[in-house]
Amino acid sequence: MASDDFTPSQRARLFGELLAACHCDLFAFIYSLVQHHADAEDVYQQVTMLLWENFDSFEVGTNFSAWATAFAHNTARAFLRSRKRNAITLGDEALDAIAAAYNAKHNWSSTETSEALNHCLKKLSDHSRSLVERCYAQNRDMAAIAKSENRTIGAIYQAICRIRKKLFSCVQRTISQGATA
Repeated sequence: MASDDFTPSQRARLFGELLAACHCDLFAFIYSLVQHHADAEDVYQQVTMLLWENFDSFEVGTNFSAWATAFAHNTARAFLRSRKRNAITLGDEALDAIAAAYNAKHNWSSTETSEALNHCLKKLSDHSRSLVERCYAQNRDMAAIAKSENRTIGAIYQAICRIRKKLFSCVQRTISQGATA
């Protein structure tokens, strides 16, 4: 099902949820390519605009993170080519190597990763696990979650970002140890 099969409000909400779910990793990926925080913010904004403009071509049910990362890779490459102010810039081969390492690290469709994630979710505190469940499994609106928690939306996004980093580290550690049971 393509994203254009939704009403405009459903489409906007879906886009926001998918982008929020991967925004920390996407920004980190962009930063690893451009190596300057302000430049990474500029490129991230360009990428989000491109993602929205091309969202009709996104196939719902496929991996949004991988799709967004491809846009980020191409946008960062174009940005670096257009900016000659840095004396030392990464060439296309180096950018491709970083992108390949990033994609390999994330192994987008691994059963082993899913098992490790389930293992790590069980290790979260009850509150953190509940927050993750409400954000992802129940697809609740961030504003509603913030209201129920008596916190700002920004605070909820920060909490989710911290939890995702913790889960990512746990998943990586679990996979490297081979202990997903």
